[in-house]
Amino acid sequence: MRTRLVPALAAAALILCAATAGAVPLHDFPRELSLCGERVPLERQDVWEMMDQTFISSVYNVPQVILWIKRAHRYFPYVEKRLRQRKMPDDLKYVVVVESSLRTYALSSAKALGPWQFMEGTAKKYGLRVDKWIDERLNFERSTEAALDYLKDLHDHFQSWTLAMAAYNCGENRLGKSRDHQGSRSFYDTDLPLETEAYIFRILSAKVILSRPEAYGYSVPVERRYRPFVHDEVEVGLPAEVPVKTLARAAGTTFKEIKEMNPEIRQDSLPAGRFRIRVPQGKGKQFKDNLSSFLR
Repeated sequence: MRTRLVPALAAAALILCAATAGAVPLHDFPRELSLCGERVPLERQDVWEMMDQTFISSVYNVPQVILWIKRAHRYFPYVEKRLRQRKMPDDLKYVVVVESSLRTYALSSAKALGPWQFMEGTAKKYGLRVDKWIDERLNFERSTEAALDYLKDLHDHFQSWTLAMAAYNCGENRLGKSRDHQGSRSFYDTDLPLETEAYIFRILSAKVILSRPEAYGYSVPVERRYRPFVHDEVEVGLPAEVPVKTLARAAGTTFKEIKEMNPEIRQDSLPAGRFRIRVPQGKGKQFKDNLSSFLR
């Protein structure tokens, strides 16, 4: 496995060099690591160096880690619950951290969108609606379900969670062809694109840091973390196209709040059809009653 300097390490190096007052703490990761129950062979120099580089570039990226901690307080409870219910490894929650830093509107240069960074074709394959009206890649709950379905299918195919996560990054066809050509069995023995090789170690770094942030100097009080969203979700049938401002008026709130609570709504209106709309907590009945009267 190659051990080139990962790009973000340059920023970490600047932080270290700029610290002129006092000694910069030299953080280290545990000597034994596992990911989804699979042991990481840190006794190998190439593996240790890749882990060391990605860990340093992550742990000294102070703004990023603080935002990870704040956003994880909002989103991890849902992901953890679904992983337990589906009997999947808890470590899979760190995939979404690395994919998007838990940002709803994250968009890659390749047009992967949302917290789980789905490409449009894969999103549709896993049941997400993506069209001119709705893009469920931006709906955290729906995209989480699709991502867990995808990861499970990848695990069933490759019989390894580490390989499943690598395939999530570079695609199952690329990973499969690489393994067949090289005759490799494990992720750590497979020569892959540098981005994919670093990807697993970034997930490991996120796990190490977020499992014990205080050990690395990060202490973010609960009251300063982002609270989970609370809302009422109402299923409605629209007989014709309805402006979002009408939905907002029915819920006694603003256009902006409806759009922020329902980021999957792409336009300023919704077409005829059935939809599940989130509205401020406690306003579900009011919304449904008012909307019925507005649409008569």
